[in-house]
Amino acid sequence: MRNSIRTLPAHVVVAMLAFSAFAQNVTFKEDVRLVEIYATVFDHGGRPVRGLTREQFEIRDDGLVQPIRAFEASDRSFSCALLLDTTGSMRDAIPAVRNAAREFIEALRPNDAVGIYGFSDHLDELSEIGTDRAAARRALTRLRAQGRTALFDSISQLAAAIQNRPGKKVIIVLTDGGDNASILNRQAAAERARKAGIPVFGIAEGEALQDAAAEKLLHELSAASGGRAYKANHPKDIEAIFSSIASDLQNGYLLAFRPQEEEKKTDWHELQISVKTEEQGFKIRARTGYALE
Repeated sequence: MRNSIRTLPAHVVVAMLAFSAFAQNVTFKEDVRLVEIYATVFDHGGRPVRGLTREQFEIRDDGLVQPIRAFEASDRSFSCALLLDTTGSMRDAIPAVRNAAREFIEALRPNDAVGIYGFSDHLDELSEIGTDRAAARRALTRLRAQGRTALFDSISQLAAAIQNRPGKKVIIVLTDGGDNASILNRQAAAERARKAGIPVFGIAEGEALQDAAAEKLLHELSAASGGRAYKANHPKDIEAIFSSIASDLQNGYLLAFRPQEEEKKTDWHELQISVKTEEQGFKIRARTGYALE
């Protein structure tokens, strides 16, 4: 069933997800406030590094080492919200987007969850996040190109809507145009989304490649959240980008720590993530900071 969530307030405050771990299994609870970090580790050749343990990671919050309170390895499942531009300018690209999204869904592991969302001048939930692949494929057939572009509002609202889901989660957003219908501006949308701590993988296509505000938002969100920004110079490039993202997501780790009680809610805290290993040249992609709400 298609659910419209256009009424979701743009001012929703993003709460921090809380959870605790038992051995290698993680049980999520809402009575402990933790800061979560999604991290992907690459070797000197750019290949994802799997099999790392909790003890090999180090988190520094404003330079101070923090105990890791929860950990999910790279082989654990994740939840993905696929946010697709359905504005009028996407009419010619919709077929390629459908095909690429179907391939992306098929590339996921059985326990990985995916939900399909569309946006024009509002945000629509076309299929809820879950493991029902048939429901996700059916949702793709309901993509219709019409309306204006509320990119900033849609990313912010979607981050707020899924931030309480347990475990690893990610937003993949594809857009072909600049924002012309949002209440939020680029800076406000970026601030709200990055506070949610959800990695954003942004794909700019079509007119978005020439829109400075849209492209800057995607780069800001991806860099700050631990995601990545892509450019699709042609609709046929979208499938290869989705394939790359699917591989990336299946090699990520989730770490979490408890912030110090005396930390001020309004302050922005810098995060540094490192891996202790004998091999040199590892690179880590992860969120660069957080602010308490």
